[in-house]
Amino acid sequence: MFSDQGSHFSIAPGGWSFYSPLIVAVLIGISLLGIACYIHELERQARVKEERHYVAMLAAGVRARIEGELNSSIHLGLGLSTYVAANPDINADSFNRVVASLVHYSRHLKAITMAPDNVVRYVYPLAGNEQLLGVRNPPWEAGREVSLEESRHPELIGPVNLVQGGRGMVHRLPVFVPVKDGGESYWGTASIVLDIDSLLKAAGLQVRGPVLSYALRRLNDHGQVEMISGDSNLFSHHPVMLEINLGAHGDWQLAGMPTSGWGRLVQQNDWVFWVGVSLALALATLAYVWLRTIQQLRRRDARMRLATSVFASSSEGILIANPNDEVIGINPAVTALTGYSVQELLGRPVSFLAPEQTVAESRRQASFSISEKGVWQGEALIKHKQGYTFPVALTITTVTGEDGRVECYINTFSDISERKANEARIHDLAHTDTLTGLPNRMSLYSGLEERLANVQPIGVMILDLDNFKIINDTLGHHVGDQLLVEVARRLVCCVGEQGMVARLGGDEFVIVLDCPQATQIVGRVAKEVLQRLAQPYLIEGYELHSSSSIGIGVSPHDGSDPYSLLKNIDTAMYAAKSSGKNNFKFFTEKMREQINERMQMENHLRQAILRNEFELHYQPQVDLGTGRIIGMEALVRWNHPEWGMVHPEKFIRVAEECNLVIPLGEWVLCEACRQISQWSRQGLEAVCISVNISARQLKSRYLFTLIDNLMMTHQIKPGMLELEITESAVMDDPEQTIPRMKELKNKGVALAIDDFGTGYSSLSYLKLLPLTRLKIDRSFVKDIETDPNDAAICAATIALARTLGLGLVAEGVETEAQLEYLRAQGCDSAQGYYFSKPLPANNIMAFVSRHQQEVMSS
Repeated sequence: MFSDQGSHFSIAPGGWSFYSPLIVAVLIGISLLGIACYIHELERQARVKEERHYVAMLAAGVRARIEGELNSSIHLGLGLSTYVAANPDINADSFNRVVASLVHYSRHLKAITMAPDNVVRYVYPLAGNEQLLGVRNPPWEAGREVSLEESRHPELIGPVNLVQGGRGMVHRLPVFVPVKDGGESYWGTASIVLDIDSLLKAAGLQVRGPVLSYALRRLNDHGQVEMISGDSNLFSHHPVMLEINLGAHGDWQLAGMPTSGWGRLVQQNDWVFWVGVSLALALATLAYVWLRTIQQLRRRDARMRLATSVFASSSEGILIANPNDEVIGINPAVTALTGYSVQELLGRPVSFLAPEQTVAESRRQASFSISEKGVWQGEALIKHKQGYTFPVALTITTVTGEDGRVECYINTFSDISERKANEARIHDLAHTDTLTGLPNRMSLYSGLEERLANVQPIGVMILDLDNFKIINDTLGHHVGDQLLVEVARRLVCCVGEQGMVARLGGDEFVIVLDCPQATQIVGRVAKEVLQRLAQPYLIEGYELHSSSSIGIGVSPHDGSDPYSLLKNIDTAMYAAKSSGKNNFKFFTEKMREQINERMQMENHLRQAILRNEFELHYQPQVDLGTGRIIGMEALVRWNHPEWGMVHPEKFIRVAEECNLVIPLGEWVLCEACRQISQWSRQGLEAVCISVNISARQLKSRYLFTLIDNLMMTHQIKPGMLELEITESAVMDDPEQTIPRMKELKNKGVALAIDDFGTGYSSLSYLKLLPLTRLKIDRSFVKDIETDPNDAAICAATIALARTLGLGLVAEGVETEAQLEYLRAQGCDSAQGYYFSKPLPANNIMAFVSRHQQEVMSS
């Protein structure tokens, strides 16, 4: 029941071991209750047996009286029939005389009748029975199958309802008289009518008496049960059954039982049963208390053994001290951790194990918590016997007695030296850059917060290595990592004790100057950093060169918290990089305004794409030989609801930087193709529409699918759509760009180089490009009248296009002199304000019609 042997024992209050005393007590109680119930049942059965004997005795008396009364009446009838057989000529006087002498033998006589030839002629007493005279076949004869003459046997009929009223039993006897030939002749019947209710009452039969109830029944000639008196249901309640023997007149059954039921006739003595029940409950309770006590004692012993086992086998040191803080017990782990044996520590104060410099401080920290909460947890230093100290996780628990007084203190501790070392390593990993050993981003932010909390201003620099990506990609990451390590070393040498150097990530570093003269020397330190980093690096046999761009800010003017300060300085750094690299820039309010303006532009630009605020204007392209309009350049315009019409120069660059140029370019393509289809239906068919696409859009994986869908949807014929690609976009990655341009040309799309001459074209690549036309940039056309160099560039471009078999479009033609020069040099076509400014799509048809009329008229 309670397993506590060896080291395998359970002290947890649950399961069978917890409920077993209650279960055993319940079983004992149930057993004793069963015994009490069994004894009670035996007593009840004995009582019922005694009652049945008593009832049987009373019923036997009733039976005897019934049999006596009925047999006397039967004998009366036999005597009467014998007299008639001897005196067949009986008359009324003789009948009355004989009957008067016989009636004394029956106290319950209702009537005596004589029926010669079955007709009632004599009745005694006559008073009250006059209506029987002259009756043939009385009511009790109805339904008989065999007459008395035929059966020749007397019969007992009833109970029947009598003509003269009431219930009666009729004893009828056939009367035969002797004849001369020695035989017998049927004379008639003699009937004795008895008052059955009076007879049964006189016999003591009570249908439902105060003590006993009786019922009387018989079987008729047809085997059916006929109730004579009482309730037939009495026979189904196990009554005392007695047979009443009436000789040839069949058997009657008398049933008797107590009116209130068996077991209630004799007064019950239930005190024995209730005493047994009370005794069973008392014994069960005592058994439960006894078993529970045994269980608790065994569990307490198990706890003691468990505590002893835990105390001895615990890997944590457990030291028990009395209220005076003197050691009164230790476990083996204390010896293993501190090197002191039991004899060396017993009786000594607990503070003996603490280093002298931490005793007072530790006691002050722990005393308050122990007095208030009864427990203290924390970290402490413990002195080893060999003299060194080591950190431990210490828990001091107060043990109090029932009176609330402190009995002892339990000091539990474990060595956390390894955990502390791991925490130190984790802290270094979390706050130090693993490559350079410099403070990382997290450490930088925490250091800036500490320094910004002081009133003294600090100078902060963010520097980014120029062209580091080229070195990293061409020579490998291992070379790039070594370069970063060397850069970190040079930065630390430049800063020295004047501040800290941290690595933000990648090739970005931060210098924080927090010396008293930080704001005055930050510029000088920046110059020194540029000079040191610009010196060559010798790494794995490579002589590397890498300059840097630096942004500078001063707190609190440029930011009062680390995030805003670094964000502003980062903006200054990008300004330095945009200014030619290898220089530094101080953050200014103008930079902040430019940032805010750009962010505002980006937000509005995103909303403009969703709200469809863009529209296309078209600038005609004119053939210089015929004057005919041969094409249109689609130029996107932004119709801002507040700013009005925004020129592309203000938002295209922002769209490229925030990667919105692809959805914007797709919209331009879709709208231009829709317009081509509309103009074709209006009769403007021989006009090519030029659309500018960016380098990102040219590299997009969805460009070909979009072109196919648009040309199929709008039924655009080959050559009606021209894509203009900048020279720099083509030369950025010609190996990838040229195959994609060829694929576009195979789809029936014309291709043109936009702003030709402004980039760095390679003629070896130019001859490989599947181009249709070149476009001379407006910067060369603008000054061809006054600048011989621009004129020479235009002439050379025209000659180059003619040699390569390409068409040519001059952009930005505004004067007659420019037009004549280009025509003289053999330029194919031109566009510019000389012909028309870019027009909305709704004005193009009117312009084309007017221009054609002018051409025809000239």
